[in-house]
Amino acid sequence: MHREAITSRPLLMAGVARATQHAGRTTLSITSQHAHHPGIREALADVSDFLDELRRTAPQLTTVERWCRILARALSPYLFCRTPKPLPNLLPA
Repeated sequence: MHREAITSRPLLMAGVARATQHAGRTTLSITSQHAHHPGIREALADVSDFLDELRRTAPQLTTVERWCRILARALSPYLFCRTPKPLPNLLPA
């Protein structure tokens, strides 16, 4: 059964995002009104960790490899226990 985000994930809908630019770098800050909820806090921290790792390793990856990592992460709940081809371990930039 498919439900729209507005009814199935209302706690993730209430947030404010701000993009700031400094020295050629754009930073996206997201503030959730429900960050005190343990599940939401954990989900936001998990996404933040993934994006931070991607930012550190992105210079070593091609555009296709970057998108493969993003899509593998985004679609992991729908892979039905099949793991995608392992990606190489990279050193931080």
